[in-house]
Amino acid sequence: MIVPVHELLAEGATLLPPALVSPAAHARLAAAAVGLPAAASCAAVECRLGGSARVDLLVCLTAAEGGHRALVRRRVELDLLSTPAWARVVAFCAEWADPGSPLYRGVPLLWIELDLPDDGARVPSSVPAPYPFPCVEPAVPGGVAPARPGEVGRAGDGAGLPEQAGVIRRALALLLGEPAPPAVDGALLRCIARLPPSGRAMHVAPLAVRGRAAVRLVVAMAKTDVPAYLARIDWPGSIADIEALLDSMVPFTSHVGFHLDVGAAVEPMLGLEISYPIVDVRWATALDRLVALGACLPDKRDAILAWPADARPWPGRGWPTRLRQGVMLKLVYRPDAPLEAKAYLGITPYVALFG
Repeated sequence: MIVPVHELLAEGATLLPPALVSPAAHARLAAAAVGLPAAASCAAVECRLGGSARVDLLVCLTAAEGGHRALVRRRVELDLLSTPAWARVVAFCAEWADPGSPLYRGVPLLWIELDLPDDGARVPSSVPAPYPFPCVEPAVPGGVAPARPGEVGRAGDGAGLPEQAGVIRRALALLLGEPAPPAVDGALLRCIARLPPSGRAMHVAPLAVRGRAAVRLVVAMAKTDVPAYLARIDWPGSIADIEALLDSMVPFTSHVGFHLDVGAAVEPMLGLEISYPIVDVRWATALDRLVALGACLPDKRDAILAWPADARPWPGRGWPTRLRQGVMLKLVYRPDAPLEAKAYLGITPYVALFG
């Protein structure tokens, strides 16, 4: 269901642990959210698990619930066209909602991240520039229709790659305001074509809002396929380091998702996703190891482990509405740098007709 993000965050304020989201950080979240249109179906707060108190805000628009059309309808009301970056997101959503566009069936959802100031900075007076993160895997829930067999790239043999390449190229061109540079385009499509049979290209995101001529690519695959895949794409980091990270942080997981930055060549940063059900005992194992590594403060570990597992009512909505919580970790690896850990606390409203 589509809801105003500022109302969702206000209701979720009691859910967000102070160890992860300080009162000052929540004020910055609220100030950013109040300027957003009612187009999102859920929101997430990105928290650093080390010493930084900085938080960022993410919102998700889905095709199935008409988030793209809602953003386009309400763009004038909130004057999002006052900045070129938001204008490009609106143009993306307008084409995404068009059944004749490759985006219509190829993109099930769009995450938009808003980078907020560090702790101690003043509350922002306007909506920050968007960091758009479209999903390019049609099988992910949220799309308007399932992909037809063979239309979307599935394996390292390049099957279906032209279809997915068209979606990716068009998405990046709209979000950048021009086609991706040829060197970036070539490197990105090589990374997708060399995926193993277990692999999927999940998201792409231009890094222009962060001042970089590169694209962040999120892929998912069997954990055992990761080392060979990194070698095939000429990833410049230490594959031995990644094997050790996989063995220590996700020992009981068969598949993993991870982030790569792709410019003219693949860059050394790798962001490993960790996601379990909230009540899963594997959270404690992973978080304890991060504390031992110095990547997570003990009070932040405890806050994540106490993140509510049961959906709570959201009264006063007309329909019986509840809020579902979720959590994901991202471990950011860079050669010769300490491991960085982030948590994403998600809040999703839904209508609960049967309690």
